[in-house]
Amino acid sequence: MCVLASDSKGNSTFLSIGEERYLIDAGISVSKIKKKLFEIGEEISELNGVIITHEHIDHISGIKSLSEKHKLRFWLPFDTYQKIKKKAGNIDAEFIEIGEEFELGKNLIVVPYEISHDAIYPVAYLIKSTKGEPIVGHLMDCGELNSYLMDGFRNVKILILESNHSFDLLLKSDYPPFLKQRILSSKGHLSNWDAAKFICETRPSIVILSHMSEKNNNIETALAEIEDICSRHLDSSSFPFFVVVNGKERSVPIFADI
Repeated sequence: MCVLASDSKGNSTFLSIGEERYLIDAGISVSKIKKKLFEIGEEISELNGVIITHEHIDHISGIKSLSEKHKLRFWLPFDTYQKIKKKAGNIDAEFIEIGEEFELGKNLIVVPYEISHDAIYPVAYLIKSTKGEPIVGHLMDCGELNSYLMDGFRNVKILILESNHSFDLLLKSDYPPFLKQRILSSKGHLSNWDAAKFICETRPSIVILSHMSEKNNNIETALAEIEDICSRHLDSSSFPFFVVVNGKERSVPIFADI
């Protein structure tokens, strides 16, 4: 798997299981998706479909072209589809419901989780094997954590987790008060401290920190704040391996025995 893009300009994650290939979100152009896949030795023509988290443009901008040029299937909530159908056009859509598992190809089961964000029907996804083993958790654009999410994502192998901002850097930033309030609200984004809390509760093996603010966070600050909290609550045997995606570097795939 590989996070192809993750920032306010665009988001997309590539997932490969056996012979099947999927994207979680398509918030960058088809040409960029093609380029990013080529960097990791994959081809856009091999994609089987796309799972959508919510309707914001940095998560859906490539949908129409992917549908028209590559005839992919899209999994998303009906309310999200209603919100994007003018931009997305006539896509091959399969509608999902919160808490209702759906099959993704022959090897995967996906569970959508309700999350809090300023979107019509935002969701997080837990991807499991057909044996029920939690493989990948995808939690982005979320303003509030709860026990429902923590219980569902516990012991997942790979966690793709929003680490949007440092609370201190955001407060000191030149963002206007209304924007700071939006980011910090229950409909906003997860801070480094929020991410650390979620990691301590769910205990993943690998954590990919994503959706990092260019102005209110950076790799060094995110790792320092998160590892400081995790070191106080996790022993060495349960301390995860961290990968940070800042949206500017060459795509780096994560290989795991799943």
